[in-house]
Amino acid sequence: MEKSINLKSILNKGSLVPNYIVLLFIGAILLIDFLPHSKTIDILYPQFLYLSILNFVMSVYLYFNVKEITIDIISSIKRSYLFWAYFTFIILCGLSVFAAKNTTLVIEKFIELIIAFCLLINLTILLKNKLHLLPKIILIIGIAAFFQSVLELYYLKQKANQTTIVTALGLMAERAGNINILAASLMIKIPFLLIGITHFLGLKRIFLLITLLLATTTIFLTGARTALVSIILIYILYVIYYFRTYSFNKSSFYSCLTFIIPVIFSIGITNAIFKKSENNDRYTSINNRIKQINTSDASANLRLLFWNNTLQLIEKHPINGVGLGNYKVESIPYEKTQMDDSTISLHSHNDFLEIASETGIINGLLYISIFAFVFFVNAKRIVNAEDIETKTIAILVLMLTVVYVMDSLLNFPMFRPTMLIFLCLLLVLTLVNTPEIKSFEYHSSKNKIYLALLLVSAVTSYFAFLGYKASNLEYVIQKDNKNSFVNSVLTGDELIKGLPKYKTTLSTAESFYEYAGIYYMNEKKYNEALKYLSKANKINPHFGRIDFYKMLISNAKENRDSAYIYAKEAFYLRPRNLNFFKMSAQFARAKKDTQEILKEHKLITQYRKIPQAWQIAAEELQKANYDSNKILNFIDLGLKEFPGDSILTKQKNDILVSNYIKEGRALVDKDNSDKELSFYMKALKLDPQNADIMQNMAFYYYNKANYQQSLSYFLGALKYKKFNSGRTEFFIGNCYLKLNDKENACQYFNLSNSKNFPDAKQQIVQNCK
Repeated sequence: MEKSINLKSILNKGSLVPNYIVLLFIGAILLIDFLPHSKTIDILYPQFLYLSILNFVMSVYLYFNVKEITIDIISSIKRSYLFWAYFTFIILCGLSVFAAKNTTLVIEKFIELIIAFCLLINLTILLKNKLHLLPKIILIIGIAAFFQSVLELYYLKQKANQTTIVTALGLMAERAGNINILAASLMIKIPFLLIGITHFLGLKRIFLLITLLLATTTIFLTGARTALVSIILIYILYVIYYFRTYSFNKSSFYSCLTFIIPVIFSIGITNAIFKKSENNDRYTSINNRIKQINTSDASANLRLLFWNNTLQLIEKHPINGVGLGNYKVESIPYEKTQMDDSTISLHSHNDFLEIASETGIINGLLYISIFAFVFFVNAKRIVNAEDIETKTIAILVLMLTVVYVMDSLLNFPMFRPTMLIFLCLLLVLTLVNTPEIKSFEYHSSKNKIYLALLLVSAVTSYFAFLGYKASNLEYVIQKDNKNSFVNSVLTGDELIKGLPKYKTTLSTAESFYEYAGIYYMNEKKYNEALKYLSKANKINPHFGRIDFYKMLISNAKENRDSAYIYAKEAFYLRPRNLNFFKMSAQFARAKKDTQEILKEHKLITQYRKIPQAWQIAAEELQKANYDSNKILNFIDLGLKEFPGDSILTKQKNDILVSNYIKEGRALVDKDNSDKELSFYMKALKLDPQNADIMQNMAFYYYNKANYQQSLSYFLGALKYKKFNSGRTEFFIGNCYLKLNDKENACQYFNLSNSKNFPDAKQQIVQNCK
């Protein structure tokens, strides 16, 4: 039973598509959140393939079953700014291929936009004059949200039982791709739940209330702050709309409480789970996550860096951009002093900026104008429309727009199918939410539209299938990569044979050729490896990894000079990469190039102040026989930055100990025994478990004929099992002999002899018969 707002009052006139086909298509679309992707690197590839096949199936159905199309659909599309703006936007995205260094990235993303555009056309045809189905559509979306939430919470409980709550919370993104995508995919469904809860009674309302509780709990458990902001905004927007529409009274107040109370409960549930996690950062409380929404937060600062880099890209390429999809490659040089090791952003975390950087400022503004148009058109309908159905759909679209725009400002929903379908839906609902016409006219020749959709969907399905296969190949590659290419599933030849037909890069922006080079390198086919690494360098030369692998190959071929050059090139491409610094410093040490070590250390610490940078440099300087006092001064600078660092402290103590031992030994024949002993005592104080110090002190007392004291230090040195020549055992035997303990003396002479110490046998002959 429905309330006074009767969405069914929107008449179904003029369309020959049966209602069940519309609902079946909507339901099929929503299945994308449940598709398996166990053998692809990301769920978006099977999702896009699935959407493209759905478009094709619907086009086939329309072509063979719906010979006529209402003229009002055609005229609505022709007159619509939204349609032409989005169409122009896609065309300009495609034209960016002429500005792109990597055209295959443009093709991949352009195909995905075409899939979305075909979906837009199909939904427009299906939903024009079918808005009376909106209540059923809301229920279908509610069912999808219910099962999505239940599955996520079930997996969370499973993981929590196997590991810890914190670990389980972090693994919530496994199926969706990442935490923000999971939160956004549920958040975009919340407006439908709010409309449904407001307008349904009985079991339907109870079901949607339960779904709202589950969905918001799942969203809150992700800790995604964008979703938190979105839920606050849409609740404010809907409450204002509700009270404005129905006036503020006791009845409307209680009605509002029905959709507010589940959120309050979900906050309580989430905080209780967070409390059990005993995490002091992301998973503390909802209130804490909201407080973390500020520019001082590490995640916020990182986004600001990405945005600044994107603005620099826009400034450098304002008209044509760098090419659709090319941000993830062309942004890497801007991040080399900002991102550690081989980490890159892949996305700007702002779709509007990313589109402007890839396809030009004009197209970026055009994309923004689409959402501005949607917002103002629907806001105007809320204010001016006379019928409640038009207003209800308008507020629904406004809430969807708020969620999508918020996600676009802070994340990257543009190429996530789970968000794209709702972008298409909010555009279509804006397009078709128009007053009824008095009469309907049909045009039988309009099936050409269906034929065009059919052909385009067939082409996109082919390319989406190729993308899916490429993702499957990437999955295998990454599996081998995680295993350090030990017992690899693939070989270099198999990878080359299975290279994608049009894709040249993985989703991580690395070239497939780069991994072919790695496979060949591990197979010791160095010439083949170098050949494909050089090809990879033409596709993405910014990582430094290609030079790193060339360094490994040159080193394996014992070409140390080339290896040193490649090591330096890798480091200077990515001066925050600790592994690159370590390898380059090792080659510099082999060349006794201590100035290069200091130069590289200065560069890495300029951008990345970590104790490991001092530790690596100090170790290599010491191995290169750099002046010990200068090394001590160098380590002191590190300790000033990182007081109490255990490794730096040990490095310093090791050098001091070595110096004290050296200075003590220098006094052995200079009749200055007190000073000699003082050096050993200083060394022992720094390192009480150092066998070298104990050995030297043992000899000091041995030479002074203090055999009891000497014996204790020899035994102490032997305990740490550093000396294997038998010399220590020999002198232990001598000490026992001097102390008239022949039994122990012979025991140690025999131990010394077993290690082939030359003087031990004579002592055995003389004293142990």
